[in-house]
Amino acid sequence: MSARVALIGAVALVLMVLGPGGVPVSHAPAAGATAASAMLVWGPSSTHIQHVITVVMENHVYDNYFGDYCLVVGPYCPNSGNGLPSGLCVPNDPLNPILGCTRPYNFSQTQLATPDMPHDWASGRLAWDNGAMDGFFQASAKGVLPFGHYNATTLGIYWEMAQQFAIGDNFFAANLSYSLPNHWSLIAGQAPNISEQSYLRTNAERTTYLNESNQTTTIQDLLNGTNVSWKYYDFRLPSRAVAIQSGGLAYDYWNPMAARAESYTTPYASHFVSRSAFLSDVVNGSLPALSWVIPSENVSEHPGYNITWGESWVAQLVDLVEGSPAWNSTAIFVIWDDYGGWYDHVAPPRVLSGLLSFRSPVIVISPYAKQNYISHQFLDFFSLLRYDEWQFGLGCLTMLDCTATPPFDFFDFNQTARSPVLFPTVWDQAPYPMVLSPTLPTIRDAPYPPPCVACVGVVPQFWYQAAPSAPRSHALGD
Repeated sequence: MSARVALIGAVALVLMVLGPGGVPVSHAPAAGATAASAMLVWGPSSTHIQHVITVVMENHVYDNYFGDYCLVVGPYCPNSGNGLPSGLCVPNDPLNPILGCTRPYNFSQTQLATPDMPHDWASGRLAWDNGAMDGFFQASAKGVLPFGHYNATTLGIYWEMAQQFAIGDNFFAANLSYSLPNHWSLIAGQAPNISEQSYLRTNAERTTYLNESNQTTTIQDLLNGTNVSWKYYDFRLPSRAVAIQSGGLAYDYWNPMAARAESYTTPYASHFVSRSAFLSDVVNGSLPALSWVIPSENVSEHPGYNITWGESWVAQLVDLVEGSPAWNSTAIFVIWDDYGGWYDHVAPPRVLSGLLSFRSPVIVISPYAKQNYISHQFLDFFSLLRYDEWQFGLGCLTMLDCTATPPFDFFDFNQTARSPVLFPTVWDQAPYPMVLSPTLPTIRDAPYPPPCVACVGVVPQFWYQAAPSAPRSHALGD
């Protein structure tokens, strides 16, 4: 163990997290240190997990996707989620009550694609309003749009996944800003300073960003020289000379390691592959230990695109993994990178004096995930990085990931591996609730390919796309 890591471990014993009211709470499990203890009870080799897949979607919060999910305990809800409170009405102007308030409302099936809203450093803090969570009307400049949310009739696939596996209602994105710093936090436990408040639109900003990126250590540095396989499924990197030109992919918001010069060198470049390579790797039994899978824009669920396309794409990914030999040793985390301007009623805490972003939905799919479970454990993006590091013995990078609580509460590693549960890949063919059953039909013994790819309804245009011609999200206003 390095002196740096030892020091971090020692300091971790006394670190605290500040809640929205300034009350210190531990950056650790709240009840009995259960999840932290699991690190000692299980150990990496006894979790059965050999493949961790992180799927990073775009721009939604918990209340926008699960605000109406399992609000009370019932036949299909063994525990309740911290969704939208009954009777909630958010002031249109907290300084001028005469302007009234807005009640969160259900989107209809005509609102599956919505306009984008501001969601940067400034608008995020306006919406947050020092923890009052009442500035969304002003921050969005889109009227009542931030208060719309989806439900079982419009988000049936994800609600079915939540019912069959596990979700969390206390999981926070890392940075109250846009995509780029949040993607950095997932792979580095930190982000270049300029990425938090700059869209990298000037030559000076881009130069600073490249310099800071090269000084930011990431998980790829921990992985280098180990036997832990990994891939970033998004696009193959061009030459660095092309990537760093104005409008080049070194400035892409969803692929932060593309900014680092070392990513273009021999030890690293081969790990950056096309999205479609995920299909062939699953089919051929060559899924790496660590995978990050990034959607194309049209299935990213970024406002402006139909969310049901993203649901379909995620269902295809999950079904493919479930139908492969890798299923019994895989954990899939589906998350959303930033708040996108949407309303969430829970104020984020501060961790090591830094304000987290609003709650991200998180769906955890694994043969060892608890069934029909809502975790209330405090977790954040750093928790996922910490789990990757812990599971594969990589050490850690920064105080934020070194001290983060791993997401063990989603799992029961002592249970018998659950059979696959295949999900519809067409949104309006996903009637929630599903029948809870451990023996739903599987495709485990189906031949590969193409019959199995066809049987789970893979849509080629969702997977087989060329690398973006310019950094994503510039055009989207991300």
